[in-house]
Amino acid sequence: MDPTAFDNLKTVLEGAVYDADLQGRIAVVDRRDLVDLARLLREYAISFRLNDAPDPFVVCTARLSLDFAELANERLYRGQAGCRLALLFALPVRRLSVCPFIEGTLRTIWGRERIIRQTLRFPFPHERGPYENEVAVEFARLIYEENAADLPAMVPYMISSLEQLQSFVD
Repeated sequence: MDPTAFDNLKTVLEGAVYDADLQGRIAVVDRRDLVDLARLLREYAISFRLNDAPDPFVVCTARLSLDFAELANERLYRGQAGCRLALLFALPVRRLSVCPFIEGTLRTIWGRERIIRQTLRFPFPHERGPYENEVAVEFARLIYEENAADLPAMVPYMISSLEQLQSFVD
């Protein structure tokens, strides 16, 4: 049986990130390849940081996912399967006032049409410690196998995002 479009896109994304790792620009810190049987969902995520970033550092997670409807379309109806791509950036921030600047920085890099969400977390009771900020850059469309060449082209933008966001970490 042929690999799915998800498998092919996952391989391209993983290869592009590991190429940057081998060049010494980034360090891969985590990787997950999941099958969710309850929701019939596949998800691949690879996380990395700048190789020379001081602690605390920003982590980027590139997450590719495929739901059951898309998989069924490809396998049962010989249609075209589309995957979702999201980029997650995790960074500690001390001041909420930097959040608009974080969004503006990512809009400059990724464009106005991207969906950018910031989720702040803090432990209870909160005692002036940093907030955990997870910033999601979401693409408002599915990506298909013919978009595979776009994935390696995105890695320099991910690295640029890490470099820019590192300046917001105190």
